[in-house]
Amino acid sequence: MDTTAHRLELGPADRRALTAGPPVTAADLGAIGEGVAARHLRAHDGLTLLARNWRVADGPLRGELDVIAVDAATTTLVVCEVKTRRAAEPFGGAVAALDYRKHRRLRALTAAFLREQPSRYAHVRIDLVAIDLAHRPILTHLVGLG
Repeated sequence: MDTTAHRLELGPADRRALTAGPPVTAADLGAIGEGVAARHLRAHDGLTLLARNWRVADGPLRGELDVIAVDAATTTLVVCEVKTRRAAEPFGGAVAALDYRKHRRLRALTAAFLREQPSRYAHVRIDLVAIDLAHRPILTHLVGLG
């Protein structure tokens, strides 16, 4: 598994959303993190975004895939879970927020997404983008969780 960490420079709109007005809700924080992750995947990894917040709402499998992208050079579908935290908490921060059960659900949701696609991909990969906002925001990208 490849891991890269980047010092994160938040854009003016993200900084405003985090500091101005009423307190940021967990949903707002997640949306900001997903936007930052999508920009990172496009700019740093050269991926093409296919979907954000793809959901399964019916049946026994319920959940959401945060960011779905494709690496055209390798025909790899990349499903990216995004975890955003205000600070690196004593429990390991955003990286530690993806436990075994959540990972297993991601794999099942990825399979559901693939069943709906007319295209076939040579490879499928699940990544984690963990964003810890603290005093020095950092984005950690774990490539290929398995």
